[in-house]
Amino acid sequence: MDILFVHQNYPAQFGALAKHLARAGWKVSFATAQQRARSSDGVEIIPLKPHRDPAEGVHRFALPVERAMINAQAFANAAIRARDAGLRPDVVVAHSGWGSGTFAKAVWPNCAFVAYLEWYYRWPPTDQLPGSKRKMIEDARAQALTRNAPMLIDMAEADMMICPTEFQAAQFPERYRKDLTVLHDGVDTDLHAPNPIATPPLPKGHSLPADAEILTYATRGMEPHRGFPEFMRAVAQLQKTRPKLHAIIAGQDRVCYGTQLPEKESWKTRMLQELDLDESRLHFTGNLPRQDYLRLLQSAHVHVYLTVPFVLSWSLIEAMSVGCSLVASDVAPVREALIDQHSARLVDHNDIGQLATAINTLLDDRAEAKALGAQARSTALQRYDAKRLMQVHQKLLGQLIPKQP
Repeated sequence: MDILFVHQNYPAQFGALAKHLARAGWKVSFATAQQRARSSDGVEIIPLKPHRDPAEGVHRFALPVERAMINAQAFANAAIRARDAGLRPDVVVAHSGWGSGTFAKAVWPNCAFVAYLEWYYRWPPTDQLPGSKRKMIEDARAQALTRNAPMLIDMAEADMMICPTEFQAAQFPERYRKDLTVLHDGVDTDLHAPNPIATPPLPKGHSLPADAEILTYATRGMEPHRGFPEFMRAVAQLQKTRPKLHAIIAGQDRVCYGTQLPEKESWKTRMLQELDLDESRLHFTGNLPRQDYLRLLQSAHVHVYLTVPFVLSWSLIEAMSVGCSLVASDVAPVREALIDQHSARLVDHNDIGQLATAINTLLDDRAEAKALGAQARSTALQRYDAKRLMQVHQKLLGQLIPKQP
């Protein structure tokens, strides 16, 4: 059985599954624009390289389609070379919306094409921030529709469509939902496990006193979509009453989701300027290697995960698997994974007092904190264990391959 994964990044959502299938005896290839990717563990890398950037002057509504078609052309060119060298995938799985695998059936008409769908843009936006200014409605609706165009092309070609959560599937128009298979990628629950003697990663030159209360937060980018300003405002409140509190913040000082700030501005800089903070008790680690990130979660007394209604981060499921005592946003994607006062404390993170109170409660009541963490890990083991979910993926993908006569 031959399978080809296609993603602009690597290993991204498909890396663990690709290696699992290789161990199971499948012939596995992975086409990616990530230039640092290397073949290993039975996964053969096929490099993708777009021949140009989108042209200047392209209509802004057409820009997502042009970018996706440039990526699709890069994939098709690489796929034709691979086909000429003998590659005949039974199944092609592509991360949709970027053009990555759009022309799979143009190269291999008989392959089964699986579209991995993450986010359908709607108007009004599901992930709209409170107080944000609305564009002219007609303009915004048109822009949302055209952002979806590359994904809709993939959906028209797909033999199977996979969406990782019920919340994400619910963003799609009703007519498509019956055709979506909701199946999470899963996390490595053996790796992401509790370790009561773990010590947190700290920036060079930083240290913690032995009796420090450790509050952690991890994000790709420090931005409103993931509640970074609200987290910092809560920390400023907490520092005034908890002299032992130390906040360790992992992630990059950039915006990954949502509106970009003017050049040379950042939400980290804004918060440090706006708030009265004891910076000696703030520890910004930047991006962390996996083992250091794991120690961050394992050493937390309370871990905070904040988000608007948007794609649920793997980091939340990983924190659950570690058994973190969690304070998280009370929004639909989080409620799909966690239950308030059963496996976490869920809050309206725009209410800074409510957020700070929930953190205070778990720092003060360690019995409750540990009970919530234990239940969070139990949920991760039952619903998000990658070992089990990869077997489900393998079975579904295998069913797409015609039986030999």
